[in-house]
Amino acid sequence: MELFFKTPVYIVPTNVTKEFLQDLEKDIYEMKNSSKSLQISNINGWHSETDLFAREEASIKELCKLLIGETTKKLCSISQSFNPNDYNGEFGGWINVNPKGGANAVHTHNGWHWSGVFYVKQPMVKEGRSGMIEFINPSQEGTEIAKGFSSIGFDPYIRVRPEVGNLVIFPSYLLHSVYPNESDEDRITVAYNLRLTRKTTP
Repeated sequence: MELFFKTPVYIVPTNVTKEFLQDLEKDIYEMKNSSKSLQISNINGWHSETDLFAREEASIKELCKLLIGETTKKLCSISQSFNPNDYNGEFGGWINVNPKGGANAVHTHNGWHWSGVFYVKQPMVKEGRSGMIEFINPSQEGTEIAKGFSSIGFDPYIRVRPEVGNLVIFPSYLLHSVYPNESDEDRITVAYNLRLTRKTTP
């Protein structure tokens, strides 16, 4: 048996330190307090400019280095034929701060190849969908099949609630959304995209 049309999604524990997360959160709030929000997929939340990989804050630069490294490793694990040295990689990223009621509507990241979300702050909840990211199956024709074979990828959607310090990496075409934050604490994530362009030989 071959599993055709697979959609890889990675949930990566990065093992960053508590001190790093505190520095990152501090820098994020300074950015938030000095700039207006963009309006993209965010609902009742703050969306930064998309210049994450050009920022000079030490915590942001360290995070960007981590995102690049982890993404490269995971792409190499998908296929032995993928050589990152054969490509130019263009990254773009931004920050989301969702207060109580903040969410993100269903969307994709058109024009990019790979996307990811790093979890800086994820309020704990005992029940409900607060803080969950939902991925929608690209093939909605499998909905009926999922009733008997949901364990091998026929589900119409999959919801996960990543922990603080987790990095989720997925193809940019994958539809996804974020449920409203039901906590009184902010939910903070850093999102990014990667576009790959094969290098031309002289």
